[in-house]
Amino acid sequence: MRQIQSNYDKQVDIGRNILMEYDQEQILKKYPLEADEQWIYLTYLNTPCRISRTDGHIDELADGIWTECRSYNTVMTIYDLLCYHKGPLAPELSHEWCAVGHFIVTGITDAGAYAKKYAVLFDENIEGFKDACTKLGGTIEAPMAGADVSCRLPVTPYFPVLLQFWQGDEEFPPKLLLLWDKNARSFLHFETTFYLQGDLLERLQRLL
Repeated sequence: MRQIQSNYDKQVDIGRNILMEYDQEQILKKYPLEADEQWIYLTYLNTPCRISRTDGHIDELADGIWTECRSYNTVMTIYDLLCYHKGPLAPELSHEWCAVGHFIVTGITDAGAYAKKYAVLFDENIEGFKDACTKLGGTIEAPMAGADVSCRLPVTPYFPVLLQFWQGDEEFPPKLLLLWDKNARSFLHFETTFYLQGDLLERLQRLL
């Protein structure tokens, strides 16, 4: 019996085929990644990954076992971070943070509403939330803008984000905000910021 592919699976395969059209040696010259004849190696949200140089599929390493990753948000984010920038040299970070609204695109709204359900969840277990952040490779930083938690998270070794969290009280609900380097649009498409945010928050939820 033939297995029916979901639309997400179809898009994953399309992304994989697009990756195979790119010059892999140029990608390796651009970004600080290890590689051999079979694989390009990348750490994504503190998870070791490898990208096949023959067909573009992505494996994740868990408990010493490599398993193919079919998560739409994960694979599309990795493909974009490898392929989006077209110049011969890697783009540079500005080291200044901004909200996703800084990159506003007509017809697409801010991602804050999506994060509300996670803010409530994290508010119930603030220490667990901080622990989950560190398990994703994050570094808890000095408080910024009055946030109760500020955590710098390396998405890849060359692309970080900043997660800020304010606990709720009798006047205000908990708030979660993901900040981006002002040059983030040199690293990935605007739409990919939503894939990445969803992937990051889902992983934090699983680690709680």
